[in-house]
Amino acid sequence: MMEVPFFRLSPLLSENVPMNCVDEQTIKKMVEETKAYIGENKATIKKVTELLTKK
Repeated sequence: MMEVPFFRLSPLLSENVPMNCVDEQTIKKMVEETKAYIGENKATIKKVTELLTKK
């Protein structure tokens, strides 16, 4: 069996937002929730970065 790492980096947002959303408050909320997700998953993101930049 191949040992291929798998990572899912999809922040769970508090609401479903359509792709064509232009509401500034909704977009700001999405950005804040995404930043929080990144902060909570720094170790995973670092591991992905290391794997992608390994020579």
